[in-house]
Amino acid sequence: MKELFSLIRRLDFKGLFYQKTDNIFIQFFRYCFVGGIATVVEGGALWLIQHFLFREAAGFFVFAAQAIAFILGLIANFALSKLFVFQEKSEKTNAAGEFVAYGVIGVVGLGIKWLMLWGFNTMLGWHYMLVWLVATVLVLIWNYAARRILLYRRK
Repeated sequence: MKELFSLIRRLDFKGLFYQKTDNIFIQFFRYCFVGGIATVVEGGALWLIQHFLFREAAGFFVFAAQAIAFILGLIANFALSKLFVFQEKSEKTNAAGEFVAYGVIGVVGLGIKWLMLWGFNTMLGWHYMLVWLVATVLVLIWNYAARRILLYRRK
């Protein structure tokens, strides 16, 4: 944690965002940054699809819009995470397998979002974007922990 705060105080952007590191706090900081960009991609796509393509329709359309937006966010998250967070190769698989495993972990996160959409939007009537924001915070933690432990854990 000291190393992270030291980099922040010195405004060492290269150390904060790009130099290889095994420091879990720096990696999580980067993952939150990358996740923020992927969240903007996913949230923007969700809103655009739901607002313009599905014309704010409810039910199945919210879930379909979330699935499409999820795929776009997953691609952004994987590419940016490989550049800034998990720069080493997974010791468990090749690049294609790594993306598939990354996606499977992401699908679990999508399932969490769908359960929350069903419970809070469909059943309780909360606005889909509010539910999406709350679910995104929970899924951020799930995704980082699962990817760090299952794909990028050092021996």
